[in-house]
Amino acid sequence: MGIRLMQNKPDLLDRASEIMRVLACVFLVGMALTTGTDVLGRAFRHPLFGSDEVVALLAGLVTAFTLPHAHQSQSHIAVDLVVGRMSPAVRRALAQFTDLLSLALFGVVAWRMFDFALDLERAGVRTMSLGLREYFVVAVVGLGFVVFTLLIGRDVLRRAKGRI
Repeated sequence: MGIRLMQNKPDLLDRASEIMRVLACVFLVGMALTTGTDVLGRAFRHPLFGSDEVVALLAGLVTAFTLPHAHQSQSHIAVDLVVGRMSPAVRRALAQFTDLLSLALFGVVAWRMFDFALDLERAGVRTMSLGLREYFVVAVVGLGFVVFTLLIGRDVLRRAKGRI
């Protein structure tokens, strides 16, 4: 009984995913408010300077920060028409294969995001209007991919042990 309770207890990855989900919601509201303010300002000939940059940076953060939650809640796209007709063993093997491919792909994406962030930092790249440092946002997006990759890896291990 104690082991079962430990399995249901949220771990560091679950907490990180939840924090990222909440932050993604905050960023999404920020995008909406920025866009709304800009549109309203344009109606009075006073657009919000740099709003396009802010919205673009927030969109990247929203995308990266929602991936872990989407993976955990299984809210990604699945082809149920085909997969639903397969036996449970075949579905499990297919899920493991897909997760292994995803683990490799998103592991590389996370690594390359940090590599790209370092390149941007060394080059001193800033946004055109506001002069914001882009490397920081790219590194934070990379962090989102790290959490996503670790969650996929955890599922691969759990499935291999028969826990999923």
